[in-house]
Amino acid sequence: MSGCTILMAGGGSGGHISPGLAVAEGLERTDSRVRCLFAHSGRSIDAEMLGTANRTGVPLPAVPPSLRPLRAVAFARAFAGSRRRSEQLIREADVAAVVLLGGFVAAPVAAAARRLGIPRLLVNLDRVPGRANRWMRRRATRVCSAVTTTLPFADDIVGMPIRAAAAPPGDAASCRRSLGLDPDMPTLLITGASQGAGTINRLMPEVARRHPELMRGWQVVHLSGRGSQEAASQAWRDAGVDATVYAFRHDMGVLWGAADLAISRAGACSVAEITHAGVPAIYLPYPHHKDDHQRHNCMPAVEAGAACSVADDTDTRCTMERLVEAAGPLLARETPLHAMRAAAAASAGRNAADVIARMALDLAGRR
Repeated sequence: MSGCTILMAGGGSGGHISPGLAVAEGLERTDSRVRCLFAHSGRSIDAEMLGTANRTGVPLPAVPPSLRPLRAVAFARAFAGSRRRSEQLIREADVAAVVLLGGFVAAPVAAAARRLGIPRLLVNLDRVPGRANRWMRRRATRVCSAVTTTLPFADDIVGMPIRAAAAPPGDAASCRRSLGLDPDMPTLLITGASQGAGTINRLMPEVARRHPELMRGWQVVHLSGRGSQEAASQAWRDAGVDATVYAFRHDMGVLWGAADLAISRAGACSVAEITHAGVPAIYLPYPHHKDDHQRHNCMPAVEAGAACSVADDTDTRCTMERLVEAAGPLLARETPLHAMRAAAAASAGRNAADVIARMALDLAGRR
């Protein structure tokens, strides 16, 4: 449907905003007259990522659901307010279709679009669909999933949308030069995604301090998350490692492109971007989600031989022992790393942004 407006709904983390940006890019490649709007959370990461990408966004008062009485009341009020604001936005912008990116922000937008008869495309990103996605599934016009889910969920399995800024812009040497790194030195990338990961921030410098031989010959790049950059930098200095520490980078592609090995949480977006870049990875799935979805997210890469998964235990010593055992042969740049790199390269470069864009435009044309 030429010249229409598509509303992207999702937020609260880079893991929802980044795929939305990818789909918006796909929409504009497919039809340059399409206008994309974003309905997002009030968290600063959403506004920052959208502003950097020069995208128009409207914050909603949505908050995550909770079983605690006071928070449950706050959720209900926020849901109703977000639905009303979404209805207003859909009418004012003459929205032709809504792309639901999952999570607590997308749910009230789904409710608003359904009440107004606007087609709704739900894009599931995790192998274990979350509670909000399960709720929206019954209210969506069409459902697709970026990945094969643990139980039947979607009409189509399409792959993950990857935004341009998350794709490596060149070879490893050029990416390293742009970061001020040695272009010929193996590079270890450590990240806890857009919000950082306290466990990884504390664990990795401690591994380096106790096992200096593992980091020998590597240059380290660490994304710590906002508010943790100085502490992480000091921890690396105390470990005797001259690490490059960033709070956050929007242009993740240059970091993936520079990396020979990544150590990361296993959010759906992180796994997808690592897979797209063809980077071998050690995943430490976040252990406190009830459905353990991060562990499920990284299992296809593990089964393909492109990654390994290390359980993040509440006992840091146990996690360190497991990590050292898994990382040792890889950091030694022995045969396991070469095999993992070959497996990772086999699945690199896949991007479903244009496929999802065509689905959204097809729905917009049926309105």
